[in-house]
Parts: sequence; structure tokens; C-alpha cells
Amino acid sequence: MTLPFGDFTPFGYLRNPSARATGWGQHQGGVLRTCDERVGMEWCYPTANVPTLRLAVWLVALLSGGARCETRRDFEAIGYVCRYHTANMLELDWRVDEVEVSARYFLDGDTLCLRLRAANQAAAPRPAFWQVVIEGEGAQRVDVAGDVVMLTSPPETMAPPVHVAGPCGTPWKATAEGARATVGTERLGPGAVLEVALALARGNVAAEVAERAERAADRAPSQLEVLLDEDRRFHATAPRLTGDWPPSWANGLHYDLETTRMCVFPAGGIFRDVWPSWMVAWPRVVLAEGALDMLRLAYADPQTAARAVLSLFRDAPAPNVPCVFEGGEPNMVARDGSICGTSPAWCLPFLCLERLYLRTLDRAWLAELLPYLEAYLDWWLAHRSDRDGFLVYRCTWEAGEDGNPRLDQGGSGDAVISDHVRPVELQAAMALSAERLAWLAGEVDEAAISARWAAVHQDFVRRTQTLWDPAESRFRDWLIQDGRFQDPDPDERYWGVDSRRWGALSLVGLFAADDAQKRLMQEEVRRHGNGPWTWWPSWTFALAEAAALTGQHEWLGEQAFSILDRVYRQNDRRTLADFPRPTPGAAREYWPRDLRDWRAGDGYGWGAETADLLLRHMVGFGESREAGLTFTLTPALPEALRIPGRQYGVRNVLYRSTVFDLSYTVSRDSSMLVGAIELRAPAACGVVGPNTPLYQGGCARRHHFPLRNGVRYGVRIE
Repeated sequence: MTLPFGDFTPFGYLRNPSARATGWGQHQGGVLRTCDERVGMEWCYPTANVPTLRLAVWLVALLSGGARCETRRDFEAIGYVCRYHTANMLELDWRVDEVEVSARYFLDGDTLCLRLRAANQAAAPRPAFWQVVIEGEGAQRVDVAGDVVMLTSPPETMAPPVHVAGPCGTPWKATAEGARATVGTERLGPGAVLEVALALARGNVAAEVAERAERAADRAPSQLEVLLDEDRRFHATAPRLTGDWPPSWANGLHYDLETTRMCVFPAGGIFRDVWPSWMVAWPRVVLAEGALDMLRLAYADPQTAARAVLSLFRDAPAPNVPCVFEGGEPNMVARDGSICGTSPAWCLPFLCLERLYLRTLDRAWLAELLPYLEAYLDWWLAHRSDRDGFLVYRCTWEAGEDGNPRLDQGGSGDAVISDHVRPVELQAAMALSAERLAWLAGEVDEAAISARWAAVHQDFVRRTQTLWDPAESRFRDWLIQDGRFQDPDPDERYWGVDSRRWGALSLVGLFAADDAQKRLMQEEVRRHGNGPWTWWPSWTFALAEAAALTGQHEWLGEQAFSILDRVYRQNDRRTLADFPRPTPGAAREYWPRDLRDWRAGDGYGWGAETADLLLRHMVGFGESREAGLTFTLTPALPEALRIPGRQYGVRNVLYRSTVFDLSYTVSRDSSMLVGAIELRAPAACGVVGPNTPLYQGGCARRHHFPLRNGVRYGVRIE
């Protein structure tokens, strides 16, 4: 197993398992991210968006002749690079006077470690010096004692009271906002290597924190190996791009998967095992994001994804899986006191959970999860049905569309709206969820449960059909008090559009549509192929599923390309000169075209949904309900990539305990593709096109077969 070395942006985040929140105004643990203007890492308290305290460990390169590199721009001038960039470790490298230097940042428990390494590649001795800078922007006081620095935090910063840096084997010198220490040697012999480690620990009692820093510095080499071994195991099965993809895309997928890893937190509070957080900075459980993110994690680590989903349901304080912080504190409460969670429509969790099961066919896990899935849907039927049995929201927060006037005329988040509107997406999502639950119950031989939910599915298909407007060939929300469809209101804007007329969630009705309705709605789907529906991952997810349901795979491939090419280039940028936020090297909250006025979050799980656009909707890999190693391929390469002779591959497709490689090569006239599957061990492979066998290969490691772009094929390996 190899480590994921590459050429990455020198910005990003490290996983911080110690982050905790107990309320929207109560946070501890901060976030751990790269400095903006300096080459180093910093603790930001409480978050990077609203910091009250920054504690940074950054570096100064001392060059021959007395020159110094202190800023990012200085390091750019000497060609510094980032060769390693995971949730566990970030490495920065540069070369000066034939001395190669690497700085590795990582965590040991709750302690930030820095390991510096210099290797002399010259035939003669060379000096190798750096300055390590500890800076506390907002610190109450800084005390220097020999090779230890102690910073005291003001109480209002929500930071631990004490941070201690050291030892680094050389005295610190106090500065205006911290301290500096010069480390290194005057003569590093030819081929010689110098290594220095120091740590920044934090806590309540100065003596204990200083001891923790010393221990972490001493064991930095062994702790780093533990983390690198975790990375080896993860990336042994994590998908990565090969071939002729645009330059930033391989890194973009890498950042997506690493951000998703960061959003998995260890057992704690009410959670008995690992659990999924919606984002890095403010950890809490949200069913919509959790299901979406763990399906994505399953591309690389389905076992951890399954455990986190089980925690999400099993350890929830109520069957509706309310949005809570780690300790169970609710954080989405309607005005009438109702404790809310996200609905079956927001990010379609049952669709995600079925796909997660299909990636492993782990029936033991499914059997344990099934009662919680049934309790969740039962809760919605019991507590969110109106007088006629249609589903309604308690508030717009519960819907996921905070303040949307189509749901709440007052545009609030918490106002009770249960008697106002019957949303299309809720009826269709219940139909979808009940059908998935019925099928999943059959997988574990629960015939009675399966029959019950099959009946619920039929009931909610019928209810969704009452919301079909044949005059407009689309599904429409129903105003309960007025007894009519909701009309457009061009004067009421939500994210720049009339949400009473337009909405990606209205397309969820397609899950309860017949074939004729799907054909009629093709144009309606395409009309949503723009902002804001292609800016927010949750809406884009619904739009993409709707396009796939209506068979518009090539159109979807073009939409995916326009998002991926923009977002991946932005996430892989090497400077903050054009716009300081969002921070590169991590998925972000949403994907606007203009980042100059960015006001949202970094390290946000569903921002990594670009990975699904790429792997599911452009590469076109899909799960199958058939037993064995069966799946579907629906390649949807955009016109910009269909260049004759170009090859687009994915190494490490992990599916049902098997890992293989997949690629497409564009034909000479670009009208066809040559699909290729490379297995780790020889096996037979069959490919079926629409209504006809296409390829049947004997026992071999490599299989090649013709494909047409935008067409779905079934594949079986045995």
C-alpha cells in the first residue's frame, strides 16, 4: 500500500476530533487550518469565520546571505510545494542551497505536532536553519521560559486557558505577539539528515499541558507512522483519477474524500461509536447530510460509513433523528417547541441508505438498522400528517430550505407552517422511502414489514399524483387553506428566483411519476440547470437524480462538467490573492460562481458532493439490486472531454469487497467509447446493453467493450 503523495494546494484543514459544540453560542476545540499569510498551521477559536483567538505555528526559512522567507509570497519565490495533504497530515516542502526541507503538521491526540526534516543533497556541508514562530493573535499573555512558550487565553475566546509550545532544543525569544526560536545547524554534512520536532499542547493546567507537549514532541516519529498507516489503508481502496482528466480534478476528488473523512467524529456524548457531522467547524448530526456524506465515504471506506449511519439512527434521542450536538442538545427547534430533524425529502436519505447497503450487501448491518428506519418513517406518518393524511413540514428548517416563502409566507425558519402547504417533495419522498424500505426489508426476510411499506408506497404514489398539473406538465405544491395549487409570485424572491414557481425539490415528484410524466418533465428538469439549483449541493443532488430518472444522462454530464471544472479549480488554487475564502484544499458549503463575497463555511461535508457528480453521473457507476458482482455503467462524458484517443480512468473502484479499475477511451470519431475493466484477479465479465448482450469475456484480468455515451449498461463479473 502506497501513500497518497502528489502536488496539492498548500492550504487546508486537519481533522480535529476534539471539536465540540453544545449550542450555537457554545463551542470548544476550535478548528485546525493553515495560516493565510504564513507557512504554518493555526488553531482558530471558535471557528475560522468568526475567530476571537488564533494560535499559529509557522515557519521562517533562513537563506544564505541573511535573506529570509517569512510570507507565503516569499516561499512561492523559492518554489515551495505541498506533497502530502490528508485529514491526518499536511506536508510542505522546499529546497534551498541543495538542502531539501519538509515540514509535517499533524495531531497527537489534542496536541499539534510539527516535525521538521532537512536533508543535504550537496557534495559539501551546508547550513540548515529555520525559525519556528509561535504567534497568539488575541492571546491574553505570552510567557517564555527557556525552550517552552506558554500562551494564556482570554475566557471569552472559548479556547482552552493554556497553550504550551516546545520543547525544540533551543531557547525561545519573546516577540510582540508570541515567540521565535531558531533551530538547525551550521554544518549539515553531505547526505546528512537533521530532524527536529516540537508540539503545541493545550489544556487547563500549565504544568500538565507542558508535560503533554514534551511527550508529544518525543513520540512525534511514532505517532506520525500511526497516522500514515491509517492513510495507507484508506487510500488502498479510495478511488483516484487516472489518464487525461483536467489537471485539478484528481486533487479535487482527493479533497472531497479527505473532507468527508474529517466529518467522521469518534464516539462521544450520546454516540457509542463513530458518527457523522455535517461539517468540521461546528459538529452536529443532521440526517440529510449524514446519509449523503456516508454514501460518499463508502467509495473508500464502507465499513466506517455503515458504522456511522448506525450511530446516526441508533443513538438518536428520538425516532425522527433530530438535529443535535454530540451531547444530545437539540439545535433545530420550531417556535412551538417541536424538536426537529430533516425530512425524508431533504437529500433523500433512504435513497442514499439503499445505495450504501448495495455497495456491501451487509445483511447483518441492515437487519440492525431496519427497525430504526421503520421507526423514522412511522414518526413522520404519525407526527407530520395533515387532516387528510398528506405530509407537511413543521417549519422551514425541517424542510432544509430555511426561510423559503413557498413554505412560509413570513420567510422564517422556526414558524409553524403545518397548515399552509402540502409540498410535492414530501409526498414523493415518502413514496420513494417506503418503496426502498419495503425492498430492504425483503433482503433480511421480513415479509410482513415489506408488505406493509409496499402499501404505503402505493398510497403516497397516489397522493403525489393528485399534485400533478396536466396543464403545466409538472408537479405543484398545494395550498391547504385555499384548496388550490400554489401560484407563482415573481415579486417574492428566494436566492434570486421565484420559489413558488421554481424549485429543485419539486423535481423529487419524479420518484412517483409514470413514464409519460417523466417524458413530459424532461424540459422542466433542464430549466433548473442553472443557479441557484447548481450552486447548492443539496439542490444539485435532487436535480441530478431527476435528470437521471428522465434519461437525460448526456445533459447531466454537461451540467456536472460545468460544476466540477469550476469547483475543482477553485479548491485546488495555490494562492489566496484573488479571494481569501473559501479555503482551498477542502470542500466548502456551496458552489457559487463568484467567490469574492464568500460568507459561508469551509470543511463542509455535502460540498464534497462533487465526487458523486463525477463518479455516479459522469463516470456513471451505479449500484444494482441484483446479487453478485453486478453494477451499471452510464458514461456521460461531456463534449469538452470527448477528444479522440483521450482516456479517462478511475483506479480503485471498491464495490462489494472487490476492487478494480475502470476507464473509458474516446474513439477516433468521438462517437463511441471503449470501456475497460482491470481486475485484481482473473474473472469472467459480461456487459448487457439496452435489451441486448454486448460483450461476454472469459476468465481474464482485463476486459474491453464498446459503449455509447449517455446509454446505461449492466455489468456482471463472476
